[in-house]
Amino acid sequence: MNNQNNINNSIEYLEYKKSFEAWDKTYSQCHLADLRMQTLAVEPMFDACINYFSMNCNRVLDYGCGTGDILFQCYQTGNLTYGLGIDLSQKGIEYANEMIAYNSFSNLDFLVGDTSLLSQYEEEDFDGIILSNVLDVMPKSTAIVVFDELTRLLRKGGLIFLKLNPFYSEMELSEIGLTNIKDNLYEEDGVLHLREVDTAAWHRAFEKRYDIIRYLEFPYSWQDGMNRLFLLQKK
Repeated sequence: MNNQNNINNSIEYLEYKKSFEAWDKTYSQCHLADLRMQTLAVEPMFDACINYFSMNCNRVLDYGCGTGDILFQCYQTGNLTYGLGIDLSQKGIEYANEMIAYNSFSNLDFLVGDTSLLSQYEEEDFDGIILSNVLDVMPKSTAIVVFDELTRLLRKGGLIFLKLNPFYSEMELSEIGLTNIKDNLYEEDGVLHLREVDTAAWHRAFEKRYDIIRYLEFPYSWQDGMNRLFLLQKK
């Protein structure tokens, strides 16, 4: 417990938490949409991978869910029996819950919180976990705690849909306005935005407890570089 308290009081973690104030401002501008009349889509390779994930997972946890868009995309496959979204952004969770009511969705919950919220769930309680732009936007010590706890909650043979931001060179980081805080952590206007780790290092970290059954790289029209997507299966 003391180790967790030290993590939560670290400068890096406090700067990480500041980012949710910025996300709250963004999420407060979201408008409700009728998803019963449209099919959510992001990018062809992303969509194909999330469809495979969704068709093979019934109980799904989306950690760092934001406004719940990816969990809603999973829900549209019709295969989910239960979906849980957790995020530190109050506005993001408020919007997600408003979307549930607006679209008359069932068997979905969205809660404000961090890993301390996960202690109420049993080991192997989920067969699918979503981590989209989560592990690479937090300090390493926090990311380890998150990944260990989510691994505890995932059943053997379960899947993790895990997306990472592009890996940038030092010149590219400077060009997009990110400043080094410490080691491989980068901020913008005093807010932690990115932890830069190359793809090979992520592979080594995941392979200890997971089989990497799919790895993809794809671009977003609104972002420079190639996003990285892992589909992991718990050994």
